[in-house]
Amino acid sequence: IKPARLLLVLPFMAPTIGMQKHQQLPAAAAVQVYLRIRPLIPEEDGHELISYKVDDAHTFQLKLPDRGSQPPRNSAFSWAPSLRHRQEKFKACDGLAGVLQQDCLNERAYKMAVRPLVEPIVERNESACVFTYGHTGSGKSHTLLGYGDEPGAYKFAAADLLERIRAQDPEKCLLVRVTELYKGDRVLDLLTREECSIRQDAKGRVQVRGPMVQDDLGRIEQRPLGKLCQTPQQVTECVEVACKSRRVGTSTHHSQSSRSHLVLELEVVTPQLMDQRNLLLKRDAHLTRLKWLQMERLLYKHKERELPEWTTEHSSLTLHKEIQQYEKLVKSSQQELALTSKTLGGTLVFCDLAGNEYAQDSAGSTKEEREEAAEINKSLLAVKEMIRSLGLRGRRQGKDAKGRHVPYRDSKLAMCLKRHLETRAVMLAHISPSAQSLKKTVNTLNYSSMVGVGNNNTTTTNKHGKEKKLYGCGAW
Repeated sequence: IKPARLLLVLPFMAPTIGMQKHQQLPAAAAVQVYLRIRPLIPEEDGHELISYKVDDAHTFQLKLPDRGSQPPRNSAFSWAPSLRHRQEKFKACDGLAGVLQQDCLNERAYKMAVRPLVEPIVERNESACVFTYGHTGSGKSHTLLGYGDEPGAYKFAAADLLERIRAQDPEKCLLVRVTELYKGDRVLDLLTREECSIRQDAKGRVQVRGPMVQDDLGRIEQRPLGKLCQTPQQVTECVEVACKSRRVGTSTHHSQSSRSHLVLELEVVTPQLMDQRNLLLKRDAHLTRLKWLQMERLLYKHKERELPEWTTEHSSLTLHKEIQQYEKLVKSSQQELALTSKTLGGTLVFCDLAGNEYAQDSAGSTKEEREEAAEINKSLLAVKEMIRSLGLRGRRQGKDAKGRHVPYRDSKLAMCLKRHLETRAVMLAHISPSAQSLKKTVNTLNYSSMVGVGNNNTTTTNKHGKEKKLYGCGAW
């Protein structure tokens, strides 16, 4: 055997190498879709308004221009062939859980869409995800984070969560984590502006990990993310600090347009749980260093070279015994952590996605802005394909359901949202009432139909009168 082709299988590699080829994946998520129509902004004064109607079955119907009509003067909308030759007069968006009109404030939007998620988080230790979708300037950040004197949905959620968990146990509090996904591959902790990483463990769980630091003994430790908050005011201060560090830019619709995706996590924890997590991180860091020493000793021994000084602090026997000891300690910490986590609540995740960009809006933009727009569109497409695959897998049985591929590795955003979309999830789709944004509104409705279809019916009728199956993520 040639030395260059020798494969060393160490003890700590066994769980990774021994993973089954086809692991059974959890069932598809249930995504409820709410459509929110924002009011006109000052830049849209004098614009023609779109015409729509909402029926009792929560179906939003957008009236399309008559065939052969001309677009409004000074309109940025150019008729697409799919719209120009369309026979019907309305574009329908089925499967909606509700429609929030222009006069709906953030508090009412929270009570309709987000508050039903709070009770399962506190009472049944479940997790939930709320994410927004829409074009740039459609009001996504306004809904989740607030604007001016109007608080965002996260403030109402933090107040409700703290009130409920403090009534159960005065020691319970919220761990607030705020991360930013920028240009497809960069992940930052907005509370410290340090770079993070997204990794998948041996059990298939995707996690956002903090930066790695080295202590005086040479141990590599993972710095925990987040900050403990006892009051809603502390949560607000954390989010405000994070938003100041978020990347924003200028677009044709908004002077403070988000150029990155923001993920805000509110997790129910106790100081005891945080101490157990920190102890597990320290033990795991020491175990990792010992295994690295063991691997280096094996490599140098195979190459018949003299061992460096930093690998001779342990003999082979004492190193093996210490590894076994710390493996037992890590396993014990993991079991204690699992027992403590079962008695606590879950996690509520808010994801403020950056708005999808259009080429017609990039006139006069810089090269960096165009690259940002391309990465935003690429990540949003990856999320769309992941949701579509989850919906397809949820409607298949047996081997087809287990082996259905979910392309969550196409972007860091899809990897980050995968674990949240497999729980209870709510999507807030945002559109503009201006007729000049008609093409963007139609695209948002198409995306919403794909995600939310199946809440009422799973089939529709095409123009030839034949039934056509629709694959969405279904209802709760």
